Amino acid sequence: RGFAVVADEVQRLAERSSAATKQIEALVKTIQTDTNEAVISMEQTTSEVVRGARLAQDAGVALEEIEKVSKTLAALIQNISNAARQQASSAGHISNTMNVIQEITSQTSAGTTATARSIGNLAKMASEMRNSVSGFKLPEGVEQA
Repeated sequence: RGFAVVADEVQRLAERSSAATKQIEALVKTIQTDTNEAVISMEQTTSEVVRGARLAQDAGVALEEIEKVSKTLAALIQNISNAARQQASSAGHISNTMNVIQEITSQTSAGTTATARSIGNLAKMASEMRNSVSGFKLPEGVEQA
């Protein structure tokens, strides 16, 4: 009878060992599954990080290009501004010159009018002198002009 008790006890131990082994096997499978999922997740994360790094690098290149274009535009705008200032200054000088020319033209016109009046007066005086001396006779030996 002692042997049967030991055999029963061994059988129960074997059954418990088998159940514990199955539990351990299930735990190992769960750990393996979780580990595989973690590896896949890390690979995806790594891939996303690499993609993000590429995007950041591309964005940096694009920003450098934008900076170059912005500097070029700023220089062009400065050149246009300088040219506009020079043209405004030239326009001011031209306006002043035109005013001087207008003043000179007005003075010349007034001078021309006065000269024409004087010539008219001289012509009238010459005519009057001719009329007043026409009655005089010069001696025979003097030449007439």
